Amino acid sequence: MTISRRTLLKGTAAGLALSLPALRPSYAASEGVSDTEIKIGAFMPLQGGLAAGAAQYRDGAASYFQWVNDQGGINGRKVNWIAQNDSYNPQQAVAVSRELVDREGVLAVVSTLGTATNMAALPYLKRRGIPLIAPLATDPALNTPKDRIVFPLSPSGSTHGTAMAKFVAENLKARKLAVFYQDDQFGKDILEGVKTYAKQNGLEIVATASYVPSDIDVSPQAQQLRQANPDAVINSAIPKQGALMLIEAEKMGWKTNVIATQQLGDDVAKRLAGSAINGLYLELYSAVTAMKTPAVEQAISILQKYAPKTPAGYWAFMGMAGAKAFAEGARAAGKNLTRESLMNGLESLKVLKTGLVPPLDYSAGHHSGPTDLGYGQWQDGEVKLVRNWQE
Repeated sequence: MTISRRTLLKGTAAGLALSLPALRPSYAASEGVSDTEIKIGAFMPLQGGLAAGAAQYRDGAASYFQWVNDQGGINGRKVNWIAQNDSYNPQQAVAVSRELVDREGVLAVVSTLGTATNMAALPYLKRRGIPLIAPLATDPALNTPKDRIVFPLSPSGSTHGTAMAKFVAENLKARKLAVFYQDDQFGKDILEGVKTYAKQNGLEIVATASYVPSDIDVSPQAQQLRQANPDAVINSAIPKQGALMLIEAEKMGWKTNVIATQQLGDDVAKRLAGSAINGLYLELYSAVTAMKTPAVEQAISILQKYAPKTPAGYWAFMGMAGAKAFAEGARAAGKNLTRESLMNGLESLKVLKTGLVPPLDYSAGHHSGPTDLGYGQWQDGEVKLVRNWQE
């Protein structure tokens, strides 16, 4: 669904090209809200190294909103969700945010993707009082925010790092760790979490190696980490470079324990890494298809109906979880939907259980992403549960 670099969901299936309405509805109650429609927006990297995952993330959210619309909408209003590309460029994310707010007049920004891009847009959204709901990012300002407008979706970077280090120490008896990370705030936050846990628990970090998202060769980093002879490697990379690291290890015949974030936990990573992905441990903060729960089965059914070419997995489930969080908050806000009543509605939920991510704390005065995470492992081309996160 592409119109002038954007995705528009308005009463049709995700993935179809749409036309802008000939007549714009009157938004009397609040910006982005008419008698028949709720207009919201998002920015995400639909071009670049994260494009494959971002497209699935978009499809997950779009599918859920389409399903909501087909059920009659939210308090009688249909959702019109506009997802625009930012190419993982912070300046472009700010420009997109301005367009969504100033030109489109959205009620809120929902289901965004990217730490650096969300951080760049946050000051503008805060200044305009625009709720930022379910950003998939790792900075503390987005996961344990001080700004009321932010309602988190995912764990902080330090939580990721701590959780992965704890798993390899307690379950794999690792004492010497190596870390492969992205050279920006996303990667550095995870590295700091690993360092904190290591210091507190007497572990040694024997090597670190970084990359940038444009890298197409990580063989020097793989050699560097191998030479340090770690007991386990924390692979905190995005799918492309994370998969490249696994492939390099396989080429070298280097067999060691490796754990990654759930970004390496779906078909995108499997396709990129091939057989090298088998044996990889994962830190889970999203549903996997192996979880046979009503929420997961419903999510799979929605995807099969509205985005049949999009595989059920990490990216789609995360996008759907953000859409679900917005829908629950808007429904709780009642018929008089404004930005203030939307935030009140979300806070009235206190602990939100989407069933697709661990519980989210939206209590007034304390918004935070998940803290109880699960673990899995790639075995024979599928993610098997090691430990589920708790509802």
